[in-house]
Amino acid sequence: MKKVVISARQNHDVMDSVIDKLKKSDKFELYLHDPQKNYFNLSRMPKAFKSAVLVIVKVRNDCSIDLLYYAKINNIPTFHDLDTVMMCKNKIALDYSLRNIFIKNPSIKKYFSLPQSWNQSLTKVSDFKRWAMKKLPIVLKSHNQHDKYNRFTFLVKSIDDVDIFCAKYNNFLTYDLYVQKFIECDGIDRKVYVIGEKVFGVKRENPIYLFMREKPNNIDVDKIQRKEFKVSREMANLAILLSKELKLKIFGFDLIKPINQEKFYLIDVNDFPGFKGIKNIENVLANYLKDYIINL
Repeated sequence: MKKVVISARQNHDVMDSVIDKLKKSDKFELYLHDPQKNYFNLSRMPKAFKSAVLVIVKVRNDCSIDLLYYAKINNIPTFHDLDTVMMCKNKIALDYSLRNIFIKNPSIKKYFSLPQSWNQSLTKVSDFKRWAMKKLPIVLKSHNQHDKYNRFTFLVKSIDDVDIFCAKYNNFLTYDLYVQKFIECDGIDRKVYVIGEKVFGVKRENPIYLFMREKPNNIDVDKIQRKEFKVSREMANLAILLSKELKLKIFGFDLIKPINQEKFYLIDVNDFPGFKGIKNIENVLANYLKDYIINL
């Protein structure tokens, strides 16, 4: 009986349903690991880890990354490899990778672009302000976008907004920031989800535009209403290219459409997204993973 480790936090609507469906298979045995609750005794790792034929990680914290390191050292196959997951987790590394893809495949520039970006620090706020003054408006993003409890996306329209950011996120001032040029768009995020050869599209209001309109204290992006849309041929081709170049089997990427432009801007890639807003996505994902495991 094949043993498969799935590392994912509990109480996730889509993944809980997927796991329940996978449990019904008589072709393999699941070992569930919650990276927010189940930690390792490094001198006596669970037997299921050692005997696994596959480790599937939906990254949430460093415990999941440790599991990928363990799998790599012990030659245990993983669904997405360590280098790929670490690249997607790090905004700067991902940005470099995407720009390299655009250089290698210049034809995609006809339909898609990447926003100008920088790696910066707020250790010296006065220096940052001088640097940022000629580049406004800009968007500040945390280096690690996987950690939902310690991440941010903050719009700086005027230089005084830097002081607001520093007061709100003062525990991040010693960390590197990922900075994107703010793209004035139609206010809609187009999230493209990929499972193997299947591609899906979901639209939702862009959180930054939602903030500018309503000025809420906090925005729970999971509660923003979503609606499916038909993915264009160009988006589907981009999905195929990203899958090949980034070594991703299941992933998502975000597009925004600038005002008065036909091409889209690619602003993010996620190696294992939540897939919320897609009808029957639990069945699609469970069937894909089931086939993948059986054919190992």
